[in-house]
Amino acid sequence: MRVNLTEKAILAKHLAVMLNAGLTLSEALAVAIDSAAAGNLKRVLRRVRQSVESGTAFSQALGAYPKVFSGVFVSAVYAGERSGNLAVNLTQLSRALEKERTLLAKVKGAMIYPAIVLAAAAVLGLGIAFFILPKITPLFRGLRIDLPWTTRFLISFADFIDAYGAAFFLGLVLAAIFLPWLLRRRSLAPLTHWCLLHFPAVGRISANLNLARLAGTVGLLLKSGVNIDETLTIAEKTTGNFYYRRALRRVSADVGRGLKLSESFEQFPGLFPLLFSRLARVGEVSGRFEETFFYLADFYEDEVDAAAKSLSTALEPILLLVIGLVVAGLALSIITPIYEITGNIRR
Repeated sequence: MRVNLTEKAILAKHLAVMLNAGLTLSEALAVAIDSAAAGNLKRVLRRVRQSVESGTAFSQALGAYPKVFSGVFVSAVYAGERSGNLAVNLTQLSRALEKERTLLAKVKGAMIYPAIVLAAAAVLGLGIAFFILPKITPLFRGLRIDLPWTTRFLISFADFIDAYGAAFFLGLVLAAIFLPWLLRRRSLAPLTHWCLLHFPAVGRISANLNLARLAGTVGLLLKSGVNIDETLTIAEKTTGNFYYRRALRRVSADVGRGLKLSESFEQFPGLFPLLFSRLARVGEVSGRFEETFFYLADFYEDEVDAAAKSLSTALEPILLLVIGLVVAGLALSIITPIYEITGNIRR
């Protein structure tokens, strides 16, 4: 059961506005149910309202649906209930969710053009392999000349497609379906997340994205009134990357033993840059942790945006060059034997 970030951001904002207007939580939830689009969120909100009306705390009712409401969402609501500032916390939560949605949208948007180019190239390549090559290669087989290696490779590939084309196409379809599912398996997280952090260009975006989300989560929870120990525990559970999750587990344990947060971050220089650790120390000295982490979140969000745009800009000419080389190689494989035949006829 999934609900997108936009729906959750709108829900938090609407609830905050209605609570500030003087509506009770039950009334606010009733209005939110009526205004929600049909789907998972509406069904979950009905159950949450029933639980709240039966005497269950709002945060506890939300916590019954961890796939819809993350630990950050539930903890911010719990802290608001405990402090009497539920509307304030919901407003902050709405802003945080909207910022995260915008950040992810920027990353996805930067990848749209390269993805379209790759998809078009794949479709074109399959079309040539299945429909054009089988009609051209018989001509080359009858030529009594020494064919270039590119043409011989083309003939071999055409023979392969002719013999195993259906199995090859089915294998590509299954790979496109199965591979994303396989890469999402928790058992493969150490490998896939290591690749995401160390792959050229992509690694920088992945690291900065994790830092931006972590800093935003820590800043939000601290501002909502959650203590630092609980904040680090929640951040560790809601962090997506395996290596950041493992590092935060160590950081949380160190802080629990009395070590400073900045010193804990400094133990993982490959994950937390010097800027991150130094600003965490500034927050410790000044006592303004929330502002420091909100600044870090904004800083790394800008870094992600800039890196994603740079990657997209760099990929465009590279993809076009690769496609151009493939087309040129294909053209030479076909034209060279024909050119040699016409040359022999003239002589």
